[in-house]
Amino acid sequence: MPEPSARAEDRPLCPEGDVRFWSSAGGAALLATAVACLAGAPGLFPSRMAGQASPDVLERLSAAGANVVWVLLCTACGMLGFAAIALVRGRPAGSPVDMACRAFACVAMANLVHLVPVGVPALKLVFDGAAFFVASALLARSAYRIRGLDAFAAASVAVAAVAALAAAAGAVVWAIRPR
Repeated sequence: MPEPSARAEDRPLCPEGDVRFWSSAGGAALLATAVACLAGAPGLFPSRMAGQASPDVLERLSAAGANVVWVLLCTACGMLGFAAIALVRGRPAGSPVDMACRAFACVAMANLVHLVPVGVPALKLVFDGAAFFVASALLARSAYRIRGLDAFAAASVAVAAVAALAAAAGAVVWAIRPR
């Protein structure tokens, strides 16, 4: 009979790993997105794809900063989604630092789907949302070594958290706008 600490329910859901690898992978993906923003990649500026003038320096810097904030926000929400899965499964989540590094890597790499240029703005929005969701769930499945259903459930919780934050931000912007 295996000893009690060897049971699957007692092992952390996030395995111990090299946080330098996950941080480096996420940092490289975030750097690639920031460089693409600064270069004015067409996929990141869909309103500019229809033959309009290229984005100016301020728009490019703003897009790079917005992408960094987006990745950090989605990383926090991804950690929340993963913690929810650990709670549902009744297992300890594991090291918060390791969990954060893996979530950062998954989100930053999934954020690269925004570089794909799609000519129609509505289709671009749908493609970016769906591709980002699927890519982050598939990356989380591999990074955390969890089942596919759990990865998509964690991504769904993260999307719900981002949506709640967006709704709160929209309510604040609506409340403080000049009348």
